[in-house]
Amino acid sequence: MCGIAGIWGREPPGERVGAWTADVRAMLAAIRHRGPDGDGVVASSAGVLGACRLAVMDPENGAQPMRTRDGRFALAFNGEIVNHVELRGRLADVELRTRCDTEVLLELLASEGSAGLGRANGMFACALFDDATGAALLARDPCGIKPMSWLDEGDRVLFASEPKAILAATRKRPGLSHAALLDYLAFQMPLSDATFFDGLRRVPPGSMLRLTRGAPPRTEPIAAWAEPLDVPSDPSAAADLLRDLLRAAVRDHLRSDVPLGAHLSGGIDSSLVAALAAEQSSSPIHVFTGAFDVPGFDEREHSRAVAAEIGAVRHEVEMSPADLADSLPKAARAMDEPMAGPGLLPQWHVSKLASQHVKVVLGGQGGDELFSGYVRHLVLRLELALAESIKDGATQSLRTLAPHLTALDGYGPLLRRHFGAGLFQPIPERYFALMHRGAGLDSVLSDDLRNAVQADPARERFLDSFGRAANSVGDAARFDRRVFLPALLEVEDRASMAWSVESRVPLLDRRILAFVDACPDEVLFGDGELKFLLRRAAWPVLPAAARARNDKMGFPVPLAAWARGPLGTFFRDLLCDSTAKSRGLYDPRGVERVLCGDSVEARHLWALVNIELWHRTFAD
Repeated sequence: MCGIAGIWGREPPGERVGAWTADVRAMLAAIRHRGPDGDGVVASSAGVLGACRLAVMDPENGAQPMRTRDGRFALAFNGEIVNHVELRGRLADVELRTRCDTEVLLELLASEGSAGLGRANGMFACALFDDATGAALLARDPCGIKPMSWLDEGDRVLFASEPKAILAATRKRPGLSHAALLDYLAFQMPLSDATFFDGLRRVPPGSMLRLTRGAPPRTEPIAAWAEPLDVPSDPSAAADLLRDLLRAAVRDHLRSDVPLGAHLSGGIDSSLVAALAAEQSSSPIHVFTGAFDVPGFDEREHSRAVAAEIGAVRHEVEMSPADLADSLPKAARAMDEPMAGPGLLPQWHVSKLASQHVKVVLGGQGGDELFSGYVRHLVLRLELALAESIKDGATQSLRTLAPHLTALDGYGPLLRRHFGAGLFQPIPERYFALMHRGAGLDSVLSDDLRNAVQADPARERFLDSFGRAANSVGDAARFDRRVFLPALLEVEDRASMAWSVESRVPLLDRRILAFVDACPDEVLFGDGELKFLLRRAAWPVLPAAARARNDKMGFPVPLAAWARGPLGTFFRDLLCDSTAKSRGLYDPRGVERVLCGDSVEARHLWALVNIELWHRTFAD
């Protein structure tokens, strides 16, 4: 795991190489947390490439950036190629100098070109310089587990693992991107590759950015996974195959030369990963759990039971209002820009806890997106079943779905909001209603920003991204995987790397992705039970404490309750002082209504706080 930073020139750097090298060193200093174990910079005809290293595989060797023996190619790599042991067999003619996966990926790209990315299983963001042609290649893994941002300055392109590194070297600090701001206000996630910094963009997940002299930057898809799967049409046989793939994925993600542990909330995804890791580990695995001492927000009963059943060494952190107030500005700086919801805070504290014991953690991210685990998927199914029963008088779908509706317990506000705003429109329209986070936010914004939000075609942008012809719950899950999951993974990356911890996500192993892509929807999603096929695959290995659990709510944070109580002054000082008012973004009276109302709208509060913190950290 590492941090990447570099500058590619449209002309060879020539006499500018010294200045560019200094810029890259400043970029690396801004992301030292990603790689505290060493750093390096190399210059070539393409530009200057740098990396800071968190040494996980072959810690004594594997310094980066790494060059091929002939000096032509240089690679900076962030991530883990979990099948690097197997890929060595394809490089029999190459005398490898290390045991690390960086060298395997470097030689694979040198011998097979970008097609070699189709053989790489794991998580990766990488930058490859070609000294012979002056070209560069930037690439990200299919789900966007590892980040990469870039900024075109005309004569050169700056790129890095985190925007803050680019800010350390750019000639002109970018202003606020209003497109990204409107996306965040509407969805709390980006629908495009725009960041909050105007002109600074992400390399899209599953993509390569080619930088070639005499041509504009060009984005292409990375090569497809080289080993497609045949999935049985029988659900039991498909579950058996999936279980084998899950076990193999966790086995390969356990490869490490440094201490390793796992996140554990007690839900299906994290419990499955932790159980498979414990099953295949030679010593008890360390597990890490975060909790709040607030009714409805404390899951330790479940995580403790799972940990005891798998024989894990358990570590817990209980978060208080003071912890939130102290960590929120730091976490906001680590994130670079507002993204997703308040789950960032427990991820931040659990990563801090893990860093005190291990260098690598496994987590269960991706289970909801790949296997349809969100309550909103069930709400969509319920609406489809109701429409069918009203239109045709057929109630079979409703009867089939009925046993699974207990998963909606506690979601009364969501159901009232959704079913009170229209019924039986096309699926893209109804999913927009479920994903839109901006309803009711107008009353908090200034006149100018309110007018911009009202003029913004957020619905049209969402429908274009979702696919206007989409007609199934499977399409909703695939949208979540394509658009929503990368935002969540960016939160996980920043929260873990801020504490120099490598976070691995075995459920997003490329073999699992290939299985999901090849599996028919009726087999994958079944009769509407959330995580239908994953539950069946996991059942024989899942600890009893995690089986059939239907009360999992992600990583809930008592933000609204604390805003009405111990953190009221903290939020008021942040949002209502003269600095915040001077921005002209909020209506102070609207903010007071949010803070003083009987029911604080947590998602609105979170959006306002993070936008203000971004301005204080990066704009002021």
